Amino acid sequence: MTDRSWPALDGNLCFLRQGISLLDQLGDATYASAVGRHSPVGAQYRHVLEHYQCLLTGLDDGCVDYDARARDPLIERDRGHALRTTRDLLQAIASLPPDPDLSLEVRMDCGGGGACPEWSRSSLGRELQFLASHTVHHYALIALLLEAQGEEVPADLGVAPSTLAHQRAGR
Repeated sequence: MTDRSWPALDGNLCFLRQGISLLDQLGDATYASAVGRHSPVGAQYRHVLEHYQCLLTGLDDGCVDYDARARDPLIERDRGHALRTTRDLLQAIASLPPDPDLSLEVRMDCGGGGACPEWSRSSLGRELQFLASHTVHHYALIALLLEAQGEEVPADLGVAPSTLAHQRAGR
């Protein structure tokens, strides 16, 4: 595929832009404050960004390890740093090779215990599908955290594209 437009890429770009828009409207305290015993919005958002970073880091050697996240506390505490990081990621994701079939090996701990997780075959397109789903689900958690703080949340934040399409179709 040589067309620069492909749904998994476009969806991730949309989600990163949605993150920028969200961060632009949040205050620093809202971003970094815990909600009861739950982690702050910033911790959820950092988790999302670091998955994108893992993909980009792994492209050089074709091995993406989602457990090799930096867990950068600055991203989760400093909204401005999170914005800059998101803008950098948006640019990097937009510049990905236009090859959804690009072969990758991926791994992440899926909670089964025991030894280090095994590597699995995948592709750039499939990993972008994973990141889209992962991002939407963490945005849903972010929406709940924001609502618990009395913040107004965009109606589509954390809602899966298929659900939005289903709602538009009036089903």
